[in-house]
Amino acid sequence: MSEKTAEVIRARIHAVEAAVEEAGFILWRPFGGGQRLERPIFMIGCPRSGTSVSCVLFGHHPDVVNFSEAGEIWDPRHFSDREADHHWVAADVTPEETARLRDRLEFARRIRNLPPWHGGARKRLLNKHPRNSVRIEYLQAIFPDALFIHVLRDGRAVVHSILEMIEREPERKAVPMGAFCKPPNWRDYLREDPVEQAALQWREIVRYVLSKREGLGGHYHEYRYEDLCRDPRGVLGQAFAFAGLRADAEVLARLPEQLPLKNFKWRQDLDQTQIETMERIQSPLLRQLGYDV
Repeated sequence: MSEKTAEVIRARIHAVEAAVEEAGFILWRPFGGGQRLERPIFMIGCPRSGTSVSCVLFGHHPDVVNFSEAGEIWDPRHFSDREADHHWVAADVTPEETARLRDRLEFARRIRNLPPWHGGARKRLLNKHPRNSVRIEYLQAIFPDALFIHVLRDGRAVVHSILEMIEREPERKAVPMGAFCKPPNWRDYLREDPVEQAALQWREIVRYVLSKREGLGGHYHEYRYEDLCRDPRGVLGQAFAFAGLRADAEVLARLPEQLPLKNFKWRQDLDQTQIETMERIQSPLLRQLGYDV
């Protein structure tokens, strides 16, 4: 079986599973709706910054349900709209969407505690959806007790990873911003040069998240992907503690001692002009974040 065929099969299985779960939600909501989802954890960060591996590892915690992506649930009307804005603010919240999303995420937490012998033990829900990185105000309005974990990565490695993904999936070239999360005012950052555009994309998404950091106060935690790779147990142990989860030896033993770090590839694969383009755009923020330029 070719990889492409396997991918099509996986996509169809996912579509069936999603349809079955949505049908279950429709049946459950009249009886279980209105249940409170307590302190959901949102993993945010620019695409290709290590949020996926972070979410997988964080989901190893025995008290956590990892219900990630779910783009069609967050935005059932415009998820596939190539021109849609991804930046939402508190003013975009409606009572109907508030009720729907609170119920939908609580249902996701409950259904993933089945079969019954789970006993509902996994009380906390974790969601990673890259577009939520520019929807912090929106999420706060719906989930006032939500926690945000921001994963940072060297912007040059992010640009390289975005370019690699677009080459692997050429259909992304026809979609603004490579079909990745669009920053606020994204049309101002469209460029013919994909390196320049990806560098701006990283800068503006990270800037946006950092602009909300002070206002989030104790509801915000951040770490660097590079540190996660060097010491997953130490970095995620601190993240667990931030989220009010236990971080004892039993929990940390579920995590690897190290992860492969591939941040060097941009130096090998990009030419000097491309590197200069990235650093012209990214250097001030890279320095602010403690990266060597």
